[in-house]
Amino acid sequence: MANAPGQIELTQEVPIATPGDQTPNADTGTLILFPEGGQWYAKSASGVVTLVGNTAAQFGAKGDLFAGTGVGTGDKLAVGTAGQVLTVGGADPSGLEWSNPGNPALQYNDLLGWTFDPVGINDKNNYAGAAQVMLSRIPLPAAITVTNVITYLTTLGLTLTHSYLALFKSDGTVIGQSADQSTAWGALGATGVCTLPLAGGPHVCTPLAANDFLWAAWYVGTAVTAPSFPVAANNYGGILIGETAARIRSGNIVQADTATLGSIVPGNINSSGTLYWMAIS
Repeated sequence: MANAPGQIELTQEVPIATPGDQTPNADTGTLILFPEGGQWYAKSASGVVTLVGNTAAQFGAKGDLFAGTGVGTGDKLAVGTAGQVLTVGGADPSGLEWSNPGNPALQYNDLLGWTFDPVGINDKNNYAGAAQVMLSRIPLPAAITVTNVITYLTTLGLTLTHSYLALFKSDGTVIGQSADQSTAWGALGATGVCTLPLAGGPHVCTPLAANDFLWAAWYVGTAVTAPSFPVAANNYGGILIGETAARIRSGNIVQADTATLGSIVPGNINSSGTLYWMAIS
């Protein structure tokens, strides 16, 4: 009869050994079953050990693998997470492990990612209206742990309230925001690199799907004059090329003056046409 995947059909009488009894019968035509490590094995007088039973039952999730752990032995290797790749190494008995791929295209200057290479900065920009979350997209090809959001303050603002850097998932969920920068970005502050820790961090950011990303953002609740930050192009017209509003590379969305930024609805983002330089570390 046909066997299910991972099953071996035994066509002769098989006496069941007591747990731990791994001594083969003298009769070479008889097999003994014994448990080991949660699996059932058969052993004959020839000394050959063969895995029997339904190995598929050992899998606990879609994507689990069965990997060798030595000569004639094997065990389950649990599936990894989205974006990970299978590599040789690690502590698992199989000698295999799921790991996050390197991301050399984004690891310039020892950063985890950025909106674009800073050599492409050619202008600075603020936004005339306050209470806008100004978003710029950073690719997320694999899981990373983010502590800081980084930008460069090019021009100080005037009379600011509720001023933050923040990070959002591609589904609009807010990951975290910095401490209030109203004073640091105001008239008595100083221009330069801003490396700001996210509250509650570090944050593990895992891709939600293939070709995923994060949105880095700056926000000012109210301002007489908003601060400005470096951009790649000061208004390229907001042309959507290979993107949709919900996955826009740069845009803005209204969020009323607040001390705590909330999650956003990606489909409601407006194309700003201005891509700010922002990074994560």
